[in-house]
Amino acid sequence: MEQGKYTTMLTDDLDSLLGCAVEKYVKGNEINYFYNFNKIFVADKKEERKAIGIDLALHRGKSWCNHVVRINENDYVNPQTANINALLNVHKGNYTKKYAMSTVLTMWSFYGLPLPATKEGKMILLAIDSSYLGHYREKFKKIHTQYLLLLGFDELVDLLNETDESEFVEIQNKYNTKAKIQLNNEGYLSTTLALAELQGFFDFPLELPTKQFTLRNQFKDTTGSTYEFNSKDQIDKTIISFALTGKYRFKYTYL
Repeated sequence: MEQGKYTTMLTDDLDSLLGCAVEKYVKGNEINYFYNFNKIFVADKKEERKAIGIDLALHRGKSWCNHVVRINENDYVNPQTANINALLNVHKGNYTKKYAMSTVLTMWSFYGLPLPATKEGKMILLAIDSSYLGHYREKFKKIHTQYLLLLGFDELVDLLNETDESEFVEIQNKYNTKAKIQLNNEGYLSTTLALAELQGFFDFPLELPTKQFTLRNQFKDTTGSTYEFNSKDQIDKTIISFALTGKYRFKYTYL
């Protein structure tokens, strides 16, 4: 297996950061880009390897993603995206059947990584992107369980069955898992995620790059309604990233 064939593109949350850590651990692909939805920043401008977007609904190029990227079932889908919702043809019409857990859980399954040894470590994984939530909503519990079994996480189903929802909220608060990653005025990444406290739960380090980033690309972004648009084809723009944010709304960046 060729190591370091690509670089990775980090976005602004823990799902992407842990996904980037997985990609580095398994494939040797390190972060060289930071994407905050309407701007791409780069660390090494001379880097020629292509980037893989992590937790990013790219319209073109390689990415790991968990978003719903179709308005209707026949919409174009990026053939280079690793996305359960894309593979299973989820769209506006069957939106409630979507995979509603983190990108990093998809990666964990695909790469066959062992789950964290401790219950707390497993709970942290399920706390990312509130991946536990569907289990505690009667309307979504069945589909939520089906996706966990599809990913080979029977053990996580058992954990959810014996754990109260409030315990996951405590985990989220303890490690500030919903905190964002930002770029400061000097071009360095910062966050209030409890990264030091999260060390040791996984078989690899979880850390922000210490490199300085500079602006590489700037895009426009907007939202739209699936009442007005029946297909992505109706968007008369060069789309960079696109995702439904609900059954009736979507958000995209464009040139």
